[in-house]
Amino acid sequence: MATQGKKLYFRALIAGSMGFVTFGWDAGVLGGILLTPEFQSAVGNPTDAYQISLITSCFLLASWLGCMIITAFGMRFGRKTWILVGNVIEIVGTIISASSFSYGQLIAGRVVIGIGNGFLTSMIPVYVAEMATEKELRGRGVNGMIAAATVGVALADFGMVFTHGTDAVWRFPVALHSFFALLTIVGFWNLPDTPRYFYAKGQIAEADSVLEQLYASPLSEPHVQHAKDEIVASLELERTSSATLKLTDFFWDTSSLQAARRIRTGVFLVGIAYLMGINVIFYYTTTIFQVYIGLAPLTASGLAGAANTVLAIANILGVCFLERVGRRTWLIAGATAQTVFMAAFAGLLSTPGPKTGAAAAAMLFAWIVVFGPTWGPVTYVYASEIVPLRYRHIGFALSVSAQWLMAFVTVFAGPIAIADPKTRGHTLEEIDLIFMKDTLKDSDAAQTLRQGDLKEASVSIKSADASTP
Repeated sequence: MATQGKKLYFRALIAGSMGFVTFGWDAGVLGGILLTPEFQSAVGNPTDAYQISLITSCFLLASWLGCMIITAFGMRFGRKTWILVGNVIEIVGTIISASSFSYGQLIAGRVVIGIGNGFLTSMIPVYVAEMATEKELRGRGVNGMIAAATVGVALADFGMVFTHGTDAVWRFPVALHSFFALLTIVGFWNLPDTPRYFYAKGQIAEADSVLEQLYASPLSEPHVQHAKDEIVASLELERTSSATLKLTDFFWDTSSLQAARRIRTGVFLVGIAYLMGINVIFYYTTTIFQVYIGLAPLTASGLAGAANTVLAIANILGVCFLERVGRRTWLIAGATAQTVFMAAFAGLLSTPGPKTGAAAAAMLFAWIVVFGPTWGPVTYVYASEIVPLRYRHIGFALSVSAQWLMAFVTVFAGPIAIADPKTRGHTLEEIDLIFMKDTLKDSDAAQTLRQGDLKEASVSIKSADASTP
């Protein structure tokens, strides 16, 4: 007998959560292995900040591309089909990445994984939301997807630090991504597609059958028939000429259903949430602790894992309490508290020292605790709910594409901003020495600039010695 009622929904929720674990696992693993000698050696020991940034950020830009593919072709196939295809693509990309012996091969593998990830992150929340038969389950379910991603990050952050000395330190955890993708495929394999998708495609018999499964009652029952009537009535409204989606509506929506305005709202909210820099924490926490604070690899990995574990716990708490107050209240309260903690964090960093460093870390952890149940998941929930059924795949895919685009900007810029040297104490001409490529550094002009820089440094040292009693 086929699974029915809440059991069917919870099967869909578990399968969807496993799909989001793959995204979190990728972020956590890469953050943990990026500085290991074995990984660096395998990809040619890149030293340029742009090359290092591209290793992490190409996945995010490819995820954006996957979302745009869903925007264009999402209704051609079912929600479930896109999810399964996304997992297969991720497995192919994982094989390419885990077997890499060059920088180019690794980039190619991560691009393939990213496209699959774009399919999953666009479709899984829509699938889970459309399979919910109760309003409370819908919001908590989509929230649970984000919690699953942060669990994946936290698990990976405690990674393979015990296997230094062999390529297993990075190849095994990268390859393990395919294991989670396979689990997702197994979880979705025997699940039906959503009744809302079938109704939208005119496949009434299939839609009725799935609706009866979800409610564990025949269509003749009043509450099941009422659910069908609501879906059908919504589709009829959305098929009217006044509900047609036009490009100009994204700038000034005059349509009766305000579809473009609703899509635009979801895009803005999700984009703002991920412009806050949470993906920098996913990818670079270990690097910051290890390189810039000077901690041992195991300690740095442990602290990074602690930060992402705190985020996972905060997300899970958000799942429990999401329906206690409105979405808008969560977002306003979260924005206010995050502003306070981030301002304190930036202020403390302006005066370096052990005590202020510890206090700054505490402010960062507090910021994570607030982000976890508010702007991280609530924007996803709101974006998946607000869009009309006919355009749900377009609206939510565009919203998630904004996430990946903003994440790309912050993750790509992060190492560059950290690595680029300070210009204080140099003449405008000497600054050229800092940024020029190695091929120019041996030229006569470069040598002249370098001699001037050394003379000024020598004068500064002598002046300092003369002033010392």
